[in-house]
Amino acid sequence: MASKPVPLFRREAIEAQRVRNSDGEALTLDPRANAWGFVLLCAGLAFFLFFVCVGRINEYATGPAIVQLDGGTALTATLGGLVSQVKVKPGDRVSSGDELVRFHSADELSELDASSREFSDQLAKLLLRPDDAVAREALVTLRTRRELAEQKLTQRTLRAAADGVIADVRVREGQVVEPGMRIIDLQGVASAATVTALLPGRYRPMLHPGDKLRFSVDGFHHVNHELVIESVAEQIVGPNEARRYVGRDLSDAFNITGPVVLVQAQLPSSNFMMDGQQYDFASGMFGKAEAVVRNEVIAFAFVPSLKAWSERALQLVPGNNAQPQSKQVSHAR
Repeated sequence: MASKPVPLFRREAIEAQRVRNSDGEALTLDPRANAWGFVLLCAGLAFFLFFVCVGRINEYATGPAIVQLDGGTALTATLGGLVSQVKVKPGDRVSSGDELVRFHSADELSELDASSREFSDQLAKLLLRPDDAVAREALVTLRTRRELAEQKLTQRTLRAAADGVIADVRVREGQVVEPGMRIIDLQGVASAATVTALLPGRYRPMLHPGDKLRFSVDGFHHVNHELVIESVAEQIVGPNEARRYVGRDLSDAFNITGPVVLVQAQLPSSNFMMDGQQYDFASGMFGKAEAVVRNEVIAFAFVPSLKAWSERALQLVPGNNAQPQSKQVSHAR
């Protein structure tokens, strides 16, 4: 007689497993919540479509920019030599003709002293013998020599060309300078300031006088100056030519890696306000400039073919002489 098979699991374990896996209550859904959820979903989708079709995105031409004040004068050395004395410092107010820098002039002083003594001796001889033609001719030669020595001595002193304020002193006592070297920046009364922006050259066809230019000074990023472009250079220049335009003193202030176009705009005044305090612009202040070069509907960015389709559709409308949208925006800013 066969024995009764032994179950794999005990009866108590099977009952416990059956109780643990018993079905729970059915999920209860509120029909009103479903209706409101569907309405919100449709409203969100409609708002997204409206935003995509009506909203616009801008493309900016961004580049470095510098401030240049009118009334500034750069004083350079006409002759090379050793600086013996610097009589001014930045911030000093000077008048036209004031001495600013003196150069070593021992040779010129010696020549002037010698020519003056010889002129005096020859003049004394001429007074003793007024009819001496040789002495009279020698006196004329010595007078020319003395005047030339005086001119050379005068050239060894740099004087202020006009009234103004010393903006920068670029030499020190004991320094050797070369002819043409920039020594002192003299700033007169500034009535206006100009911003020169170096924007990427590829945007040159999209930039026009009258377009908007936004400028912010480095260190004052919370203050944006909304300007109007006055001039756009006809040619696109390379980095080296752009550095020559900016000047040797400012060429290393920013990095130019590609061709640029020079854009100029006039600042409304020579100062600006920030947090209730007034600040003055200074020549060489560095900042960032940006101009809107393209403004189009967001949908065109997602589906570029829609733009061409819309332009063709506008051209088919009788009596519609509308130009492409990007050009209209460019001229309307």
